[in-house]
Amino acid sequence: MILSQELLDDLLTQAEQVFLEEGVSETNNHLIAKRSGVPLASILELYPNPLDLQVAMLNREFTRMYQGILSDIERDPQGGLLSRMYTYIFTQVYERPVARTLYMIDRSALHDLMSHQHAQNYVPSLAIQFELMENLHEAGMLKPDIDLEVASSAITVISGGLALTAPHANLGEIVGVLMGMLGQAFDADVPDTTPGKRLFYAWATSLDSSIRPPLAL
Repeated sequence: MILSQELLDDLLTQAEQVFLEEGVSETNNHLIAKRSGVPLASILELYPNPLDLQVAMLNREFTRMYQGILSDIERDPQGGLLSRMYTYIFTQVYERPVARTLYMIDRSALHDLMSHQHAQNYVPSLAIQFELMENLHEAGMLKPDIDLEVASSAITVISGGLALTAPHANLGEIVGVLMGMLGQAFDADVPDTTPGKRLFYAWATSLDSSIRPPLAL
């Protein structure tokens, strides 16, 4: 059975709903088939290996998440600064139900998904990639005299704290305050943050090659 793009999108959307309700399990394909109206045999033809469908759903979610972050960064004149990047990363993660569940769940429950042969290279962690931090520093987006390990650890502590205390009715205000303090400590005072935006795009596409750049990039 060949599915149209509309039916395929609906199938992945149903997989998202089942994931949010039931968690990760290849046996959920039966429930997904029932809800989507796509015969189980057709699902298994498209996604023959255990967890293939859930991984496809996960790939779509992360593509959308990174694309949203990238668009937010590009619209912001200061988007190439570390604090602005993480303003949008935290907001996207905690406002998207699937992403929020992935970042807050026990990581061992997602081991099979993360190690799947068709999974993209994302990992369920908000810890800043140290290579990105180094590149931002070299590009002048961070203050010249900061300790990169301290800056990296600060991001990790903030992300962990947000996860432990979620959900937040006033997420935007909390993230704004935290990232304001982070910006004062680490962001460089520069008139043009385009180099930082380009570095973030390169980092995001290293995790998900299907991401498309905004027109300005």
